[in-house]
Amino acid sequence: MKVSKLLMPLVAGGLALTLAACGGPVTSPSAGASSGASSAPTTSSGWDINETPRDQLTAGEFIGSMSYPIATWNVASVDGNDAELTLLESPISPIYYSYTGTGEPVMQKDFLLSAEPVVTAGKLVVTMKLNPKAVWNDGKVIGADDWVATWKALNGSNEKFAAASTDGWNQIESVKAGADAQEVVVSFKATYPDWVAVVGDGPIRAEGAATPEAFNDGWKDYNESYFTGPFKVENWDKTSGNVTMVPNDKWWGDKPLLTKLTWKQIKSDGLAAAFANQEVDYYDIGADPDGYAQASGAQNSKVRVAAGPNFRHFTFNSQAPFLTDVKVRQAIVMGLDRTVIAKSDLAGLPGDQVPLNNNLYVAAQEGYVDQAKATGIDFNLDKAKSTLDEAGWAMDEASGFRKKDGKQLDVEFAVLGGVSASENEGLQAQKMLKEIGVNLKLRTVDVNKDWPGVLVEHKFGIVAFSWIGTPYPLRNIGQIYGGTTKDGEFTANDSNFAQLDIKKVNELTPLIDTEMDPVKRADLGNQAAQAIWEEVHTLPLYQRPMLIGVREKLANIGALGMARYPIWQNVGFTK
Repeated sequence: MKVSKLLMPLVAGGLALTLAACGGPVTSPSAGASSGASSAPTTSSGWDINETPRDQLTAGEFIGSMSYPIATWNVASVDGNDAELTLLESPISPIYYSYTGTGEPVMQKDFLLSAEPVVTAGKLVVTMKLNPKAVWNDGKVIGADDWVATWKALNGSNEKFAAASTDGWNQIESVKAGADAQEVVVSFKATYPDWVAVVGDGPIRAEGAATPEAFNDGWKDYNESYFTGPFKVENWDKTSGNVTMVPNDKWWGDKPLLTKLTWKQIKSDGLAAAFANQEVDYYDIGADPDGYAQASGAQNSKVRVAAGPNFRHFTFNSQAPFLTDVKVRQAIVMGLDRTVIAKSDLAGLPGDQVPLNNNLYVAAQEGYVDQAKATGIDFNLDKAKSTLDEAGWAMDEASGFRKKDGKQLDVEFAVLGGVSASENEGLQAQKMLKEIGVNLKLRTVDVNKDWPGVLVEHKFGIVAFSWIGTPYPLRNIGQIYGGTTKDGEFTANDSNFAQLDIKKVNELTPLIDTEMDPVKRADLGNQAAQAIWEEVHTLPLYQRPMLIGVREKLANIGALGMARYPIWQNVGFTK
């Protein structure tokens, strides 16, 4: 995963977490996706990028931004694990698979000619044939040695490598050359349906991953030979922080349409004004109504809108007072009108403002099942009240809240101070839950001092934040929703912030992790999703729309949906 400065890189695999307000995701790629396709963008309802064929575009210059100085150029390291840096480096990096707006992988034949997955004796072996024209910027052909070094740096066997994530790489048994240096054989320890997620970003230059020192410290300066792609860095001004890129004379693929890329260092709170003043051509608006208004009113501009990969949710601490009872958790879900919360959080922003009803899939994804409808656990005040009655919580007419065994039904909600969505959601939920007799007590958390401690140390009853999805919704379900049981004692995985033991999920996870048939795997995934919903581990609220301000004539870039970055050689201007 890649995370921006607003994200906490606590989770590998399918989700990352963020304080930023809101969210959504994508369609699941088939397990054996390996067929080649054109580098040109393909039609997809999952994105809004002014999709236009190359031959209908003209040249021009593009200006993007970074909100802080570059500390390292190694995006695979802990220090470089950042969404802004990943976008900046995408024009100068080997990309073996790109994605459509709905998350379908698209092989990039400039780098990868074929990838054949074969299951033998219960193990997956992927044989990749690399494009022999693909070279690093010093002319060295990209080969098996780069892939071997990448695997050794990222597989977790040597903890001295400060890798942002070992996910997937630690499931590989060996990486070696095949018939020649341009054939790479990747052998997994078992079947691994999400193998494209592992190889999709391409390799690290072997010399840049040869030792922990090279990997951790050798990328603080820009090294031309560690990169490749349609563009190259012409200048990195460390004083201003600005980076300029020009077409790469070593590039063997389609010639880039843009003549220059400039990345200006601009603080995030100044981006809206910079975009309105024509200082930058690309502005990730997030969930900022004021920023949206400025971008919408800017001259020569367009706000592109797609279902983003972020979604807001409530996490329930199953070990907090009274939340140990699943009936109480279910009643709280039935007492919350998530449509009202979505409309309130997203006021002033475009896009669908409707609840998200699946913990694993989002509404745009193939395989999505409405679990609120399937389980009947959804907004229903009468059912919420009767559920609490059945659980023994009687209404105290004097206080207006329920009591049981002399104790009032008080539930703590940790409000993240300064995060407007969290503040609003706490107030909305407090008002709604009073209707069913639950006293939601709001406690403000200083995010500068106490985050993510309040989360990882479980100092909350309910807490709201955002998850960021990827094109791989069934990858590492157990990391967030599972744990291990030994001698009858359950230990939640580090990212299972709810501390909830869902036995069905623990039973299904090994099957989901290894099932290569996409139809069977989707069925297993929704069995797990139903169990998660019924047990109320977390409650999704809504997907946040992806809002990107761009110059109106810019094409093949904008609100990318589940695509992580554009195909830069195809970005240009309409005539």
